[in-house]
Amino acid sequence: MSRDFSIVICGAARVGKSTLVNAICGREVARTSGSLCSQTDRMEKYIINKTDTENSIEYTITIYDTPGIESWSKDHIQNYFSKIMNESKPLCMIYCASPGSFARLDQLQWLVDTCIKSNIFCALVCTNKYSGGSQRRQEVLKDFHSLLIGYHGMTRDESNIKYYGNVALCTAVNSIVYEDTELNIRKEVEGINELIFGILISLKDENIVGWCCTIADNQSFWITMQAKIIEYYELAKPVAIKFWDEHGDEIARSLIPLILALIKRKL
Repeated sequence: MSRDFSIVICGAARVGKSTLVNAICGREVARTSGSLCSQTDRMEKYIINKTDTENSIEYTITIYDTPGIESWSKDHIQNYFSKIMNESKPLCMIYCASPGSFARLDQLQWLVDTCIKSNIFCALVCTNKYSGGSQRRQEVLKDFHSLLIGYHGMTRDESNIKYYGNVALCTAVNSIVYEDTELNIRKEVEGINELIFGILISLKDENIVGWCCTIADNQSFWITMQAKIIEYYELAKPVAIKFWDEHGDEIARSLIPLILALIKRKL
C-alpha cells in the first residue's frame, strides 16, 4: 500500500522558504529537478519517503516550493493549484513573508481564497522575524490578521500563534540563528516547534498522518513539545512518558495510530 500527501510553500524569493522547510522537517530535504510550470515559474519539489513496515504502508510527502509568486495573477494562482491538486490535494499551504519583503495583499487574498475554498489549511508565517525590526514584523502580522479575520474569527492566541478556527493560523518564526555583530545581537531558532504543533492540532483525519510523516525526523519537536502533545491528546502522562522512552527515534511512526484512535474516539 502507498499513500501520497503534499504541502505547498508559497512566497516571494529570498524570504526563507527552503530554510523553513528544513527547520520543519528537522533535516535537509532532497531537491528534485521536477517542475510543473515553465522555467520562469519553476517549482522545486522536495520529496520525503517514509515506510510503516508494521502495516506495510509507503508514505510519500511532496513539498512544492514556488519562487517568484509575487508576480502572479489571480488566474495564475488558480491554475497553479489546479496543477498541484491533479497530483495530490495539499494538506496545507504555508505562505512566507519576511519583515520588509515584497508582499501584495490582493495576491495573498487570492491565494488564501483558493485554498480555503478547496479545504486546504493555511499557515501564514512571518519568517526571519528579527531581520527587519519589530515594527516591520508587526506590520506583516497585522496584514495576515486583517486578511484571515475575513474568513473566520480568531478563536485563540496561544504561544505567539493566532488561530482562525480550523481554516488558518498566523505566526512569526526564526528558522535559523540570527546574528548582528555590530549591535551585538544573537537570536536563537524560535517558533518552529510551536508552528509545527499549531498545524498538527489544526489538521483533520488522514492529513494528520501526512503531517506526522513530514515531521517524523524532527526530534527537537517530539522531545520539546512532549508535554503539549500529551495534554492536547489527553494521553495519560505516566503511560505517555513510558511510550516516549520505549519508542525513541520511532516516536512519530508509533504515535500516528495512537493519535488517530483518540481523534476517532472524540468524533
